[in-house]
Amino acid sequence: MHNNNHVLSKERMESLWLRLKESGLPIHSFLAEQGGNLLTENYQAPYTESDLHRMFSITKSFCALAAGYLLEDGLIALTDPITGYFPEYLSGEDTSPWLLNMTIKHMLAMQTCHSATTYKIDRHKNWVESFFKVPPTHKSGEIFLYDTSSAHTLAALVKKLTGKGVLDYLREKCLNELDFSKEAYIIKDPFGSEMGGSGLMARPGDLLKTGRFCMDTIRHGSGIFADYLRDAVSFQVPTAHFGQTLDEQQGYGYQIWQIRNGFAMYGMGGQYVLFYPELDTVIVITADTQNIRGGQQIILDIIHDELKEFLTPVPRPVFTGPSFHNASYRLLPGSQGFTRLSLSFDSKEGSLTLWGPGKTYKIPFSFPEAAVSILNGYEQRIAVKALWTDSRTLYLPVSVVGEYVGSIHILLSLSENGITVWMKKVEESLFHEFTGFLTGTKE
Repeated sequence: MHNNNHVLSKERMESLWLRLKESGLPIHSFLAEQGGNLLTENYQAPYTESDLHRMFSITKSFCALAAGYLLEDGLIALTDPITGYFPEYLSGEDTSPWLLNMTIKHMLAMQTCHSATTYKIDRHKNWVESFFKVPPTHKSGEIFLYDTSSAHTLAALVKKLTGKGVLDYLREKCLNELDFSKEAYIIKDPFGSEMGGSGLMARPGDLLKTGRFCMDTIRHGSGIFADYLRDAVSFQVPTAHFGQTLDEQQGYGYQIWQIRNGFAMYGMGGQYVLFYPELDTVIVITADTQNIRGGQQIILDIIHDELKEFLTPVPRPVFTGPSFHNASYRLLPGSQGFTRLSLSFDSKEGSLTLWGPGKTYKIPFSFPEAAVSILNGYEQRIAVKALWTDSRTLYLPVSVVGEYVGSIHILLSLSENGITVWMKKVEESLFHEFTGFLTGTKE
């Protein structure tokens, strides 16, 4: 049970609701409970407690719950390659090893071999099939990148193995006992598959009940599903390179985000189930911030500000990588034209060098503070303070200062014999070669 010093009052939650309303954001509902006791339940027109609301990516978290039950039922192992369940979509000997090596766990943790949602490339082709037909961009299990088609395919897996949709399977396992709305459903794609990444239509009250079930299972549950759920809400992969907001940089579990002091089911436009284990508290919000830049972070900041006096500050995990590294890699051909990469560092500083036809880029970095240098070829000043996002993943956020203000983001995932590099540039007109993936083997 929660610490008695941390009992949240109904008045405090009403005050939080008032702050959310006064923020100017289009908040549709706000519900909060602690230890199973409802503290507040509020709706803004045109929404009422009986209306189904589009929950967007919270659907992914429901697919993750279903995967936990598939595991408990002995229908899957997390280390299973997903291709084993969908042989009908494979191209025989032409199937990429990067696809063949992608596991269900990689999909749950958003570490697929795709750099983006595959069915968005051509929505007129089978959405599930696209996950297996779109050429992979990199090795799976290396780097977090948000890929809605992974959850879409997990929903298809649930249907294939159980004959039931995600909600019907979950109803049988837990939702019926929670009095989850019978009217709730998941929208289907044009080919009849459930939109496991974004299609959930449910009531905010349904999310509160599901949240309480998850919190109780994490705290007191035993067995395969409970152990899986504890892993699902834990830090599995770093997101520092990806998240545009403070909370999105805290890490990711299995289709569930880490946030400050807790974890969250998280949907576009301000749909949230927020969990604060220290307070044994679940908060549900629905909204539409799609037209408001940074709107989602405003919601999270308001809530965190209201609760922070009850929460113990949680430092972000600090990782250290290898104490020393000095290796060169031969790169697979890619659109950027780079052929070789060398990476050397000790515990204080290092440098990354990239070789391409007629050009070489050297990027020095430092761990304690930013290393300032000139990026040759562009003659722009850069500053790089490096960060280990887990024990084998090095993040180099390159600040560009000069006539061209912007940033280049480089994430390097090291393995025993190779390297996977993700690059993204945020600047209008230059640095185009710092985009996409590089894959290398040690020379």
